[in-house]
Amino acid sequence: MVAGGHALAAEASGRVRADRIVLPPERRTSESPSGRFVLTVESRDGWRSRYALATLRLHDDAGPRMLWQKQLPHERGPRHLLVTDAGQTVLVDEWINVPSRHALMLLAVDGTEMAHLGLDALVQLLGVPRRAVADHARLGIWLSAPPMVAADGRSVRFEAAGRALLMNLSEGSVTARD
Repeated sequence: MVAGGHALAAEASGRVRADRIVLPPERRTSESPSGRFVLTVESRDGWRSRYALATLRLHDDAGPRMLWQKQLPHERGPRHLLVTDAGQTVLVDEWINVPSRHALMLLAVDGTEMAHLGLDALVQLLGVPRRAVADHARLGIWLSAPPMVAADGRSVRFEAAGRALLMNLSEGSVTARD
């Protein structure tokens, strides 16, 4: 990677050209199903720095109020954002398509980190070869389907390599299921 978000690639002629990394929008939002909680992930400098600022707001009868704000460790921000009706925030992968140390994060309604797993930990939980995870992936490095919040709102299901990972939203624990 070189300055300006370009990677170098050699052409058959021996010339070097720059491949562009598609940057995320400077501002993305995700709402809980009820619309009470709104997560904003943004770059305040047009992605000159590599990390995003996240803000969770509660919208209620008193009007919108900020619950927390923090810089995220995901390069260019997370690829997938999910906010529950209880205000938990699930962040999946990094915007750039790499085996991430930040493959799955859960933040509580107050911004406290409840779970933080890298791709290697997820592969180990799945109990399948890493190659099987990559072969089944359709959304980034490991997901084969969009994350789904359970009907009771207590867990999130992640499909990968023909198996499922279930994240308990009250504890932050992640378990594998067939």
